[in-house]
Formats: sequence, structure tokens, C-alpha cells
Amino acid sequence: MKMTLDRYVTRAVFGSCAAAMTFFLLLSVLLDLLNNLGEYIERSERKGQSTLELLGFLANYYARMMPFSFVALAPFAIVIGCMLAVSRLMTQNEVQPMLFMGRSMSRVLRPALLAGVVTGFAMVACFQWVVPYVASQITEVQSLLASGDRSIKNVVLEARRESGFTALRVHRYDPELRQMDGIHLLREGVLPGDARLIRAERATWDDNLLDWRLQHGLLETRDLADKPVEILGVPEWTPEMVRQRGQDSVDCELLSYGELVETRRARPNRTDVAMVLHRHITYPFANLILLLLALPFAIHFERGTRVDRILGAIAVCVAYLVFDLICQNLGQAGYLRPVVAAWSPTILFGSLGIVMFGSIRT
Repeated sequence: MKMTLDRYVTRAVFGSCAAAMTFFLLLSVLLDLLNNLGEYIERSERKGQSTLELLGFLANYYARMMPFSFVALAPFAIVIGCMLAVSRLMTQNEVQPMLFMGRSMSRVLRPALLAGVVTGFAMVACFQWVVPYVASQITEVQSLLASGDRSIKNVVLEARRESGFTALRVHRYDPELRQMDGIHLLREGVLPGDARLIRAERATWDDNLLDWRLQHGLLETRDLADKPVEILGVPEWTPEMVRQRGQDSVDCELLSYGELVETRRARPNRTDVAMVLHRHITYPFANLILLLLALPFAIHFERGTRVDRILGAIAVCVAYLVFDLICQNLGQAGYLRPVVAAWSPTILFGSLGIVMFGSIRT
């Protein structure tokens, strides 16, 4: 009997959460269309696209945008969905018989907390694998919509060893084609006469060679005449490293956990990288934290209508969101350390949520 009740509540909770998530995702698409549809149509006409081609293009674009919308909206969709499910159970007088049978309120609400945990893990998976995978595709589509250039400009890589100094300067790097334009590679040995300079118009990464293959490459030395060269000779500077070192023009939100750690190690002074890294860790906790705060509003027996309970949950979400945005802005501006700015909302509201949820009367 208890397992049957658990399955019944779980179906109600997960069904409401799925409906709320679908509503929020469709709402995000609708708002973007209302804001940009005129511009999309104008650009489509300039490119000579038909209406059917434009619809297919936008459908592909919004389908690829779903992972980004999911990780941004999931905590708020989950808390609203769980509130709707629990409020419906309360309105239909289905919770009281469960309590009368000896079931605790924490047991009744367990499926809602489970939904928050599952969604948190889904967000982590999206941050690690899905978002980085579709990021390049989204960048390509956005560049077509905005007619912009998403390549990385003026990349500089340097390495100092006992054997000398090596510096690579790239005018432009296309991470999609794994192609560099305007290459200058300087190698300096222990002695001044050991300096060598490689110049090339373009370099493309060769997976078979595991190095950069040059176009119109020339090797210049102090004593010898210039001679053609086909290989750059820096296999340690892979396309991934070149992209990470040029992250000043790339959105950190599109990077996976591993890429953020590597970028943070390569550029320790970048506050935005540290902020995004900590946010990717703390933000999935928002699913559980908001539920701990909002669910007590859903089980008041004495007073409050269903609408009042939903409004109370929304108020909690707004308070968390406002405080989180304030901390983010203070962290980006340098008034707070990134770890403090990212973890303060989680610690503060998480502690408050544990106290509120623990005080639920059964």
C-alpha cells in the first residue's frame, strides 16, 4: 500500500513538473520570437530565404537552444510544478488520509524532493556534456542570424623552459574549422643566435599528424635564408588549448566543467571564469533549495488558498533570484570574491530551507 501511494504521488509530482517545464520552455521561445521575429524576417528576406526555410531554420535554432533554456529555468519550473502537484493533492483532500494512515509529511513530500535532486543531476549533465556539444552549433546559427563573426582574435601562447622561450601569436582562430590565420611562432634558445621565426598565412590542425599544417609557411633565421616549412612543430598546443587561451572573446557559460578548470588554470585573473565555474556547481542545488523553502507553503491546513500558496512559492523564488543576481553582480564587479558571490545564496537560502522544512507540522 505504501509503495502504491509513493508511485501515485510520484506520478502526480513528475507530471506537474514536466508540464511546468514545457510551459516555461515554450514561453522562452515565444518571448524571443516576439522580440526578434521582425529582425529574423528582415534578414531572411535579405538572404532570399523562403518562409518555409525560415521556419525550418528557426525550429532548428530553438531546438538547439533547449539545453540552455533548461539549465536556466529548471529550478523555477520544478518548484512551481511541485507546488501545483502538492496543492492539488491538498485541495482534493488526498494528503489527510495519507497522514491518517501513519505516513509522515516528509514521506508524502519525498517525491517532490526527488524531482529536485533528479533535475539537479540533469543540469550537471547538461553543463558537462550537452551545452558544450551544442554550443558551437548555436554559435554558428547565431552568427547567421546576427551576421557576426564568432572567431577568436589575437590569441597569444607562451612557454618558458630551460631550453628557451617559445611564443605563438595568432591573428584569428576559428574553433569550428580548427584553423589559425596570421601565424607568428618565435623560438628563442639559450643563445641569442638560436632564435627562429615561423610565419604563415594559415595553419590547420591535422588529426593524423597531431600538429598544425601550414599554408605558405616560411622559416626565418638570423644566418640562413628563408626556407619553406609545412609543419608548425608545436603539437602540445592543440586546438583545445588555443581556444582556451583565447577565451577572452568566448562565453564562459558555454564551457564544460573540465574546460572551465583548464581555463581557470591558464587565466587565474579572469573573474568571470571563476564565477561561472562556481555557479555551475552551486546552481543545480537551487532545485532542492527552492523546494525546501516553498513546500512548507503548500501544506498549511488552517489558512491560505491554493493561489496564496502558489504566490508564496513564487515570492520565495523571486527573493532567491534577486539575491543571487546581486551576488553575481558584486562578484563580477570585484566587490566579492567569486567563491563568496557564488556560494552565498546557496548557503543562506539552503540553511533557511532546511529550518523551514524541518518545522513542517504533520
